[in-house]
Amino acid sequence: METARQHQYDRYQPGVSNAKVPFETIIEMSPLTAEQIKMITTISAKYGWSNRVQIKIIRLARTISDLAGEERISDQAIWEAMTLRRWGLNKY
Repeated sequence: METARQHQYDRYQPGVSNAKVPFETIIEMSPLTAEQIKMITTISAKYGWSNRVQIKIIRLARTISDLAGEERISDQAIWEAMTLRRWGLNKY
């Protein structure tokens, strides 16, 4: 967990985590692929998720990828974040 936090500090600046950084910075530093955007858009339309929910899913996916030691946001991390949202296991 400390390693994931350190990745975030290295990516942005000390003391700034995925939860605190502007969303535009997350996308700039960890751009999504066209397929990932399509995946999020399709599932969001199916479940009626707002743009705000989609942003929270991307933030969570970035954190999941950090925990896995991945440089980019992985498809698996996005699926995991969306699954947590569908199960209602998140508190965001």
